[in-house]
Amino acid sequence: MSNELEKPIAVEDTPQMDDTTPINTIVQQESDKKDGGEGFDALLIEEACLSWSEDEERAIVRKMDVQIIPWISAMYLLSFLDRVNIGNAKVVNSNTSGIGSLEADLGLVGDQYNWALSIFFVGYVIFEVPSNLMLKRVRPSRWLARIMVSWGLFAALLAASVNFASIMIFRLLLGIMEAGLFPGILFYLSFWFRKHEYARRMSWFFSAASAAGAFGGLLAFGIARLDGVGNLAGWRWVFLIEGLPTILFGVATWWVLPDFPSTAKFLSERQRKIANERLRRENVDPDEVDFSWQQFTTTVSDVKVWIWMLLYLSQLIPLYSFSFFLPSIVRGLNFSSLNAQAMSSPPFLMACIASVASGFSSDYFKDRSSHVIAGLALGSISFWLLAFIRNTAAQYALTILCAMGIYPSVPPILSWVSNNVTGSTGAGVALAMVVGFGNIGGAIAGQVYKSSDAVNFYQTGHIVNGSLTIVGICLTIAQRMYLVHLNKKREEGEKLVAEEENGDGGFVTVNNPRFRWQL
Repeated sequence: MSNELEKPIAVEDTPQMDDTTPINTIVQQESDKKDGGEGFDALLIEEACLSWSEDEERAIVRKMDVQIIPWISAMYLLSFLDRVNIGNAKVVNSNTSGIGSLEADLGLVGDQYNWALSIFFVGYVIFEVPSNLMLKRVRPSRWLARIMVSWGLFAALLAASVNFASIMIFRLLLGIMEAGLFPGILFYLSFWFRKHEYARRMSWFFSAASAAGAFGGLLAFGIARLDGVGNLAGWRWVFLIEGLPTILFGVATWWVLPDFPSTAKFLSERQRKIANERLRRENVDPDEVDFSWQQFTTTVSDVKVWIWMLLYLSQLIPLYSFSFFLPSIVRGLNFSSLNAQAMSSPPFLMACIASVASGFSSDYFKDRSSHVIAGLALGSISFWLLAFIRNTAAQYALTILCAMGIYPSVPPILSWVSNNVTGSTGAGVALAMVVGFGNIGGAIAGQVYKSSDAVNFYQTGHIVNGSLTIVGICLTIAQRMYLVHLNKKREEGEKLVAEEENGDGGFVTVNNPRFRWQL
């Protein structure tokens, strides 16, 4: 049965027709209008008149899933692995009186290791917005490939660190080169998938972050056995072996990753038109590449975007600090340094499963904020209990619950942002602002767990993270209440902002009274 969808265009721009009017007649009429200076695009009219069955659309989405999701998931897995493997490298040989350990070989004292963690995010934050603005102009396959090759190079070069200054320089450059990958992938997904499909796909690829934690622990467990091979310490082998595959994968991305639905070779011509049109009917133009100052200024000054930025910041500090220090936290539970690598994997594995489940549920119920609250609540309770319980088995179980709380809250947050911003420039800038500001939390995260607090089982760090998750819950509730208020005013017919005169090509923008903010 045909699934006729109504494109949200202004009534005065809708071609006059009845059920018997041939599509080619409509296209010709509108083409004549264009020739006469009325400026209507015949191709857009032809696509607007498309109809397709639900089975046909599902087949197209399956093709996109197969071609895109596994590849971007692998990209993000390598990214997160290279970002947090310093935590695994720190634990290698940490129980051998410091001989051959990262801190001993580089002469790190006091909080210098913490600053090596934090410096990564300085360049990472600064370059995220410019990177997203470049994504469409340069083509996603080219820009994301460039990011991967350059960060893979500096990830491997960490093995060449000889002192505090050198590891700081390499970590800074690693952050600069990797900047733009995560918000770029989020932006890229919006070129392909509809709003109610978004959180599920985001959870699939974001689960690669927790998978990287699980895989990284097991990989470091094996790599540590290379200690002394080639006169290299085990921690240097961790950086080398985990960095080089990223370079190769980045080169392959140049040719493998499809750019846009309109140029996708794995889709037929009709499927490409359907893929484009189904997004246009949700106010997304996947082929739009022009920069819009109006969208930019509106997005930057939008209070809702700034609330999401603060929310994401309060969520990423616990996530990054936990990811960086989990091997050390587990090591503090009387595991050997080698076994601590392996025992840090189960919490990340469970977080991976929980993230996928959260994404499916969020799309199914078409709700973002409730899923954010649920994840942060589980994380908060677990961090507070972890701060005061002193039973080894219970402490380890709580590390698993912490991971299952903080990781699954990320996909709903970012889906929430993406679903409530229209326009290519607006969406790209909003996602980059939220992700970029949130990643300031990565710099702060490096200071949450202090080595001096190890004797107290990192109690202070757990209290900080438990408190921040409460802040995140409060911000989520406030944002939801604000959006409910705005929707109620729209439903009562009160226009908050006049509809744009140009109509944004007929799309229902956030300034249009028909737009409703998703909760």
